[in-house]
Amino acid sequence: MPGAAPLSGPPCLRAAVELTADLDTARARAGDPFAVRTAADAVAPDGTILPAQTPGYGIIAIAQHAERGGRGGYLVLEARYLVTPAGAHVPATIDWAGAARATATGASQNIPGIVGAVPFVGYVLGPYAFLHHGRDVTLPRGTRLTVILGDDEAAGACRVVPAPSASPQPSASPKV
Repeated sequence: MPGAAPLSGPPCLRAAVELTADLDTARARAGDPFAVRTAADAVAPDGTILPAQTPGYGIIAIAQHAERGGRGGYLVLEARYLVTPAGAHVPATIDWAGAARATATGASQNIPGIVGAVPFVGYVLGPYAFLHHGRDVTLPRGTRLTVILGDDEAAGACRVVPAPSASPQPSASPKV
């Protein structure tokens, strides 16, 4: 069955990539392209060497700006491909098994709900809760993501094994 992760077979090939520019929910729109580059040497499923700094591209799948009512900004990334030194495209998919950094949500800036239970205070703070904005969020340049190379995962020809734990890297930060 295509798409089902097999219990046996070769492990899917991974590569660490990093963003080449900040991505910010205040300006991002769904469908906008973004650029990445490999953080270290990697090997494509066909054996092609992808040296460190190999460029790649993706799109912003979902972008929600911060809004009234304390709703924070929200961003979801979708990797598309890496470009080999010869110019060929190697499909790349976000490794969702360990992709905490592929989504980001801004802070709500809401007042704790229990405050609304206090007589009169809840009545006075109601308009504030409606009018104040949440925070936008930024994925800074250099944020690392793990991608699965090739289309073997979608075809069910490789198995997704847990990724090794990564060293701490920049992560999403709310805009102040």
